[in-house]
Amino acid sequence: MASMILVGITVILILYRIYKYMFYRPPNCPPGPPRIPIFGSYLFLLLINHKELHKAILLLSKWYKSKTISFYVGGFLVVACNDYEGAKEILNRSEFDGRPDIFMARMRDPDLYQRGIFFVDGPFWKDQRRFALRHLRDYGFGRRFTTLEIEVRDEICLFLDILRGGPKYPHEDKIMQNGYVLVPDIFFGIMSNAFLKILSGEKLPRSEQDILFETGRLGILFQQSGDDYGKMLSVIPWIRHIFPDKSDYNNLALGNSGIYNFIKSIVDKHMATYDESHERNFIDLYIREMKAQQKEGIENPIFHYEQLILLCVDFFFPALTAVGVTVGFLIQRLLHQPEILTKMQKEIDEVVGSGRLPELDDRINLPYVEATIREIMRFETLVPSSIPHRALVDTKLMGYDIPASTLVVPGLFAFHTDSALWGDAHIFRPERFIGEDGKLSLKLDKSLPFGAGKRLCAGETFARNTLFLVIAALAQNFNVKQPPGEKLPDLSENICGIITLTPQYWIKFEPR
Repeated sequence: MASMILVGITVILILYRIYKYMFYRPPNCPPGPPRIPIFGSYLFLLLINHKELHKAILLLSKWYKSKTISFYVGGFLVVACNDYEGAKEILNRSEFDGRPDIFMARMRDPDLYQRGIFFVDGPFWKDQRRFALRHLRDYGFGRRFTTLEIEVRDEICLFLDILRGGPKYPHEDKIMQNGYVLVPDIFFGIMSNAFLKILSGEKLPRSEQDILFETGRLGILFQQSGDDYGKMLSVIPWIRHIFPDKSDYNNLALGNSGIYNFIKSIVDKHMATYDESHERNFIDLYIREMKAQQKEGIENPIFHYEQLILLCVDFFFPALTAVGVTVGFLIQRLLHQPEILTKMQKEIDEVVGSGRLPELDDRINLPYVEATIREIMRFETLVPSSIPHRALVDTKLMGYDIPASTLVVPGLFAFHTDSALWGDAHIFRPERFIGEDGKLSLKLDKSLPFGAGKRLCAGETFARNTLFLVIAALAQNFNVKQPPGEKLPDLSENICGIITLTPQYWIKFEPR
């Protein structure tokens, strides 16, 4: 009898420990799903919506009747905020400027260190960010810069000639066939070449741009092989040794190596030709700091070779893929709503005409074009959950207690599609950003596609300017048509990885 009581007590204690583990939350923590050993709540998210985890989190928000919820990804406690005010708090408060230490961030570096600018925090991040932004501005990054605008315009002119004239070099045959071009691949050359001028002072001629298209494809492979939280690899990194394909480690590693090796080749070229009496560009300025620290014999220098590569990767990656993917999203939308392209063209014809390309100075007089660009970035949130932040100290968020080291996620997709904020949030309507006076109203634009605060995407100005110039030029000069018999794009087939992507598709830019 005594032994049965002992067994019963033991079973009760075990069940209690299991229950406590599954449902335990720190005091005054947001509600959320249970967790299981190793995986945390991650498997529950996958069961709800394995393709789009941000939508799984949004569904959980509705289930728990709270805009702010908590869950575990492996051993990380995560708090996700799915409303505008909460997302703004996360993005703007310095207490949330940290980054999580996840494997997907480390695997970008050959020695598995956290490097670059996206995935680091603390004094090192502040020093690197300050140096990079200060000196990149000298070459036009983050501000209006006439020389850069001329370079971008030259790239656009070349791009328009390519669309009109068709393929000329072997690498172009893969993305241009029978008058049709492959999206988003066709944009990799123009987008990355313009930024290369800022970064390295050089651009690649059309005949040598095969490396840009290949790097772009590998960049897309990396981005579509992850998810909002670094996929299973960030929960159990050792799974890559057992299931390298099913865990997507091989695709992530291949995609990462493509862009890493491309930037490494540029850095190596600059290292070999560096002349301290003639600093040519941003990379040379960084090398100057590296050599200065070497001379001083600093034991743990913050300026070093591997950091330079990943710093450049972090700035180059969005220029390479994100702008082209956004244009790809817009073209999909124009196929569904051709009247929008007609309105854009009418506005451009009245303001700019056909004798020259649209310029940045035309933007104020092209409110519908600019509103359309802003609407596509709201409608198709490129990074649905942003990059996760980390609480640096114990603090509060939306009335809840947030322990230090908690991952905090601003639900950009959630509030970009919140009907309480936008009304007809699920309708693509550029007019929502235009005031009663017919002008673009920034007060009406509460979208945050580039984030906010100190973690604001450093390339916002470059991206917005480039998007405007490219989209306005395309609308001015072309209509878009699908191959004969092709159905309209199924927008539910868009791919959600680290960023949201369109599947590849063929389109004709038909001269007007």
